[in-house]
Amino acid sequence: MRKIDIGKLAPANHRVLRDMNEIMVLNVIRERQPISRIEIAELTGLEGSTVSKIVARLVLDNLILEEGVGEASPKGGRKKRFLHINPRKACAIGVDLRPSGYAVALSDFTGKILHATELESRSDPQDAMAEIALSIRELHRAYCSETIEGIGVSLVGLVDPKEGRVLAGEGLGWGEDVPVGSMLRAALGMDLPVYYENGAWLGALAEIWFGKHKRPPSNLVFLDVEEGIGAGIVIQGQLYHGSCHGAGEFGHISLNPEGPLCSCGARGCLEAYAADPATVRFYEDRRRSKQDPGEPGASATIVDVVARALEHEPEAVDAVQNTAAFLGRGLVPVIYSVNPELIVLGGPVTRAWDLIYPVMMHELSLRASRFYLDHLSLTRTTLEARPSLVGAIALVLARSFAVPTAIWTDEFA
Repeated sequence: MRKIDIGKLAPANHRVLRDMNEIMVLNVIRERQPISRIEIAELTGLEGSTVSKIVARLVLDNLILEEGVGEASPKGGRKKRFLHINPRKACAIGVDLRPSGYAVALSDFTGKILHATELESRSDPQDAMAEIALSIRELHRAYCSETIEGIGVSLVGLVDPKEGRVLAGEGLGWGEDVPVGSMLRAALGMDLPVYYENGAWLGALAEIWFGKHKRPPSNLVFLDVEEGIGAGIVIQGQLYHGSCHGAGEFGHISLNPEGPLCSCGARGCLEAYAADPATVRFYEDRRRSKQDPGEPGASATIVDVVARALEHEPEAVDAVQNTAAFLGRGLVPVIYSVNPELIVLGGPVTRAWDLIYPVMMHELSLRASRFYLDHLSLTRTTLEARPSLVGAIALVLARSFAVPTAIWTDEFA
């Protein structure tokens, strides 16, 4: 699914249906709202009369609203009337499955989350799907007056997005080749479209659709640092899946063949050094080394460690900066192999950004060419909610804004 880059807009030519221009205008409104008709014409290069006709159709279809009036131009004339995406046009449901638990959320047409429910993880996928289906039905009943566009599902591991099969996902503890899609559809018993994708890739999708960037990035890597480490790769505005849906498993890049055992069975993987469990273990080891022998130590979570690091507890600061050092080293092959313009990090550890960013950049400066680093931005996610959950919602909503492949032209490449 490809997103229009509104920084590279041009009016569609005679070979393209009028829907192309409508989608272009709709995207400009979504990204620049509130915006006037004359501003749309300036951005797109479309004639003012064409923009007015398109806007009239979009208003009639209930996709956009006209709300607010600007000041008149000093040269006189009518006041600008501002256009917005209609948040009540439709809703979307997002489901995010993580080893630590699940989230089910409902959003409006702009992607704003209206309600979210947290669920405990289940060892049996059938039980998990039954509980998730119950939560979805409750949301549907509560918002039955709204049109539900569909359900987006974020999964862990190697995912077949067409069928919703988890081909390999040791993180969930469900084994291999689990037909999550068919299980969920059977448990739901509802006639709603359901879409599936790997959670890290959905984090990347969320960044290009809802991220607060100066301009929509065309080439980015979203690195999801949580229970495991995975990545979503966007190349020229499109998610890259690889030949067997396995692209982006940078967490299993080996940094040390003699290192700690990873969940994948290999040793010294980036995930074994820098995922949340590794950060917590490092912190607890530091704490134990300073305790009296026999003194009981309370277990911590990654949220605890980050919070204590922000309060400048030395052991917690050491833990998040140790993780940052390994992340910096692990990003080197990512930079050389993908050459992204932007790398976005998500996950709890990024809340300590001021502590980890300098360490990552130092490690990169020791190992990566200055030429590559001069053309790279490294940042944490701009999203308030969990990126994979936001991405699951984007997976549904983006279909109303994306350019169909069949009518994509080089004018928008």
